[in-house]
Amino acid sequence: MNIMSIISNSTENIFTDIGINAPPSADNHARKELGQADFLKLLTVQLANQDPLAPTDSKEFITQMSQFSSVDSLQTLVTKFDDLSTSLTSNQALQASSLVGRHVLVPSSVGHVPDEATGMSGQLNLPSHVNNLRFEIRDAAGQLVRRIDVGDREAGDIEFFWDGRNEEGDFLGQGQYEVAAFGVVNGTTEQIPTSIRAQVHSVNLGGGSGGIFLNLTGLGQINFNDVKEVG
Repeated sequence: MNIMSIISNSTENIFTDIGINAPPSADNHARKELGQADFLKLLTVQLANQDPLAPTDSKEFITQMSQFSSVDSLQTLVTKFDDLSTSLTSNQALQASSLVGRHVLVPSSVGHVPDEATGMSGQLNLPSHVNNLRFEIRDAAGQLVRRIDVGDREAGDIEFFWDGRNEEGDFLGQGQYEVAAFGVVNGTTEQIPTSIRAQVHSVNLGGGSGGIFLNLTGLGQINFNDVKEVG
């Protein structure tokens, strides 16, 4: 095993130890752009090979130096932005890795019941007073398995919990269930958006669109930025 393989394996182990899946390594491509050293080399060659009887005009030379200085400044600025982006991503990665094993609140109408004791919980945000608030729980086939009448509620955050049982008190088993909330607002029945609590089991870095993603037990993957609350 060569040194690069040892370094690569060591890096992957570090990510795995904190519950993060490392982003795929980028392929090495040949450089197609001129860098600072290339510009300096071209300028040096130009000066060394100019015609002694017709040297470069001083104004033209100053213009070239000015252009070179501008390119150098832009390259330095880009490098600093890249460093800042890397630093911000690293901080987000550390924050995301600390969520492994914990529960987060995310916008969703689908929840996961892991077992009979845990059930499924979430939250509503009511912008105004609601009459006759109710929850409807449906299984994976779309069948209504439970209706929970809550009554009238004032504006604010409303917590809800379902124990995974039907109207007869029988546990329906683990799996995904859809929850929908309805209430009467200003005389009209409206569906109210829900947020669900789910457990984080791992974290992904990178991917096709970049960023950080959380893998939730029973629900799949969400963007780290969509997390509303950590439980």
